Amino acid sequence: MADQTLVRAELSIRSSDGFRGATKQRVATPTLDVVEVLLARENGFCFGVKKAVELTEAAAETGRPVHNLGQVVHNPKISERLGALGVKVIKDPAEAKEGIVVIRAHGVPPEMRAKIEAQGLECIDATCSLVLRAQRFTKQLADEGYRVIILGTPEHPEVIGLLGFAPAATVVETKEEWEKLPRMKKAGVVSQSTQPPWAFKDLVSHVSEISQETKVFNTVCPVTVKRQHAASELAEQVNTIIVVGGKNSANTRELVNLAKMQGRNAYHIENADELRSEWVRGETRVGLIGGCSTPMDTLLEVKERAEKLAA
Repeated sequence: MADQTLVRAELSIRSSDGFRGATKQRVATPTLDVVEVLLARENGFCFGVKKAVELTEAAAETGRPVHNLGQVVHNPKISERLGALGVKVIKDPAEAKEGIVVIRAHGVPPEMRAKIEAQGLECIDATCSLVLRAQRFTKQLADEGYRVIILGTPEHPEVIGLLGFAPAATVVETKEEWEKLPRMKKAGVVSQSTQPPWAFKDLVSHVSEISQETKVFNTVCPVTVKRQHAASELAEQVNTIIVVGGKNSANTRELVNLAKMQGRNAYHIENADELRSEWVRGETRVGLIGGCSTPMDTLLEVKERAEKLAA
């Protein structure tokens, strides 16, 4: 089919790892055996993930033993890449006898960092700057005597880190949970960075009604919000969306939830091998978006496979 132009697209791909997602596309009418795969306008690494990966790679280049305290980012392909460089994932600093410990992008409680340094290990802090900001605000609220309310998933590493700065804080994730909060004199509200902005807004509204004084720091990540807006825009153009990213990635799972809330078929995969032909066959258009820790090359592999499976 070399003499036929099946799909023409002008791709303008935006991301901090050198690519940008499709913003405008000029597309010829697809033939029956071709699916048009639309890339969301926001794709590739966010700046926090890019920083964490680069710091870990730079540490590995020193030739010293390097350890990530938990997955540095929630993406299996990145974990494999770093593992090939000799980077080991540990759950506790006690597992590292020597060398360098890199703190994950999600951050850790302050006592964990103190434990790393107490063991005489070099500590490289790859915590995202926006997470560091949330940690500072959480500590400030606790120090000022506010009852801290955190919107987030209790077992998520970022939330565990925030709790280290306000041990008495209450974590809520759903409307049912925050409606059970008691009345308070002073309440302070922060959020896990990957929570949806509408949920944070609803929580703040509710807490304001049950607290005499409310102090709020909006710690929802603006990059995550942009990615969510891009997912919503993509859902307006297609019936099926493929979301690519780690199964334990909170921001990736939220993209899936958004697509489903808009009545679209949404499938969460980690790599091209997981893509199934029945998801794309018969479709003229399929949307494609990745989480904030999904490399652009993984997305392009999924795009190529989707086009082949649809034929």
